[in-house]
Amino acid sequence: MSETVLELPGYAEIEALEDRDGLRYEMWNGELVAMTGGSSAHNLIALGLRDVIRPQVRPCLVYVADMALKLQPGSYSDKAYPDTMLVCEPSAGNHQTNPLLVAEVLSDSSVKRDRNEKMRAYQALASVETYLIVSQTALHIEAYRRNHGWSREDFIGAEAVIELSKPNLTIALCDVYADVLALGVLGPVE
Repeated sequence: MSETVLELPGYAEIEALEDRDGLRYEMWNGELVAMTGGSSAHNLIALGLRDVIRPQVRPCLVYVADMALKLQPGSYSDKAYPDTMLVCEPSAGNHQTNPLLVAEVLSDSSVKRDRNEKMRAYQALASVETYLIVSQTALHIEAYRRNHGWSREDFIGAEAVIELSKPNLTIALCDVYADVLALGVLGPVE
């Protein structure tokens, strides 16, 4: 009896599927994952992070959610849509390949993937210097930096400030979370 080997779709096939369906997809561990809309807090936090980073890094670009990141072949996926991504050498077209910083805002449906497969895939990119995992239920950002051996540092509370040397940035949590705090949509404390 012969075994049937299923060929997983590659980057080009996923793009064709997105064009056909009008949806965004990531592939993790051989499974296509449709990227759906997030909560109000999720959206405002990703935009808050962008607003904090952008003025400090011009002429670099900061993308939010809808820009694809092409990952290394043989990685856990061919493609991801980070919630926030800083790119100083942008590619023309519909994907990026060399971000300096990548951030994911945690959702119930993505927490395991954000902490495992995505973290490993992002850290495997030679350009990535910082990976941030951002809570949407508390003022809490986990920072993983290449120059710190990818060890975890927790920044908690409105007074917390993340100082990065590569890229050269200062990220005040009170500014990242300003809109969700003003609207009262921050979830219960973790």
